[in-house]
Amino acid sequence: MVDGRFEGKTVIVTGGSRGIGLATAGAFARERAQVVITSQDEARGQAALRGLREAGGAVEFVRADLTRQADVERMVGRVLEQFGQIDVLVNNAGAHEKAPFTEESEALWDRMYRVNVLGTVFPSQAVVRHMLARGQGAIVHVASKAGVVGEPGHAAYSAAKGAVIALTRAMAVELGPAGIRVNAVCPGPVVTDMLLEAVPSADEREKLGGLAPLGRLGQPVDIAGAVLFLASPDSDMMTGQALSIDGGMSILL
Repeated sequence: MVDGRFEGKTVIVTGGSRGIGLATAGAFARERAQVVITSQDEARGQAALRGLREAGGAVEFVRADLTRQADVERMVGRVLEQFGQIDVLVNNAGAHEKAPFTEESEALWDRMYRVNVLGTVFPSQAVVRHMLARGQGAIVHVASKAGVVGEPGHAAYSAAKGAVIALTRAMAVELGPAGIRVNAVCPGPVVTDMLLEAVPSADEREKLGGLAPLGRLGQPVDIAGAVLFLASPDSDMMTGQALSIDGGMSILL
């Protein structure tokens, strides 16, 4: 059901060119938000923009490297110049790599930290300065089940996403008195191109989905719905929460 609950709101979705980010951008657009998606990949960002606009969304694309603070400040400045306000920030952009713990290189740890943690910190800092002046705003970080329970072969990724959950709580405590809510979603395995690359075997993906009490893998739309809830007035009394959207996997694993 679409009720236009984000009409008149400006929403930034980082990493909005594919997967969870693209589904989330589309969901906000259907709720009549003005949506800005970011991606480091110009071609992929433009392709996503065309698709979202063809579906009727009011969407813009800004290329940005979220690991570079100056690039993030430029992106946020452009959004403010064009729309005058930012009501919701969804920090979705992330990266995932897998290796045995003893083989995770310094470069791998650096990538996991810079993309997943600083790629969340820098957009948040830039947007929060604006939200503080307005005395309102909602921020949703996309963390991971891996940050809740830890996963073998994913120590660096798990540690980075755990840091995002801790960041969520710290920001919520500091920014709550200023009217800014900060929450996170923690997806389990979701059928995106990243998952298809990590688990190319259909049989293995079926087995992975079977580990969840609900018996299936997540879809990007499953996560998008939770993000919209956390960004909407329906969750006005929620802040500092990490909402697991994993079919129940984190209960067992």
